[in-house]
Amino acid sequence: QEVVDTSGGCGASFVIEIVSEQFEGKRLLERHRMVNAALEEEMKQIHALSVKKAVTPEQWKQQQESNQSSSAA
Repeated sequence: QEVVDTSGGCGASFVIEIVSEQFEGKRLLERHRMVNAALEEEMKQIHALSVKKAVTPEQWKQQQESNQSSSAA
């Protein structure tokens, strides 16, 4: 998981990557809705939130392996 403050430090805009078993069997839109629901209170203070990735642990593992293969080539 990764959270990046893209607002220059004022905490108004974030880009996140999140990995969760709860995303299993869910479509991308459903995953984004789950993230937004989990951050409902925080969203009142945030101007913008971009979900860069919302993946299952297995998808994360596959992406990491793919990235390692690409950088080794």
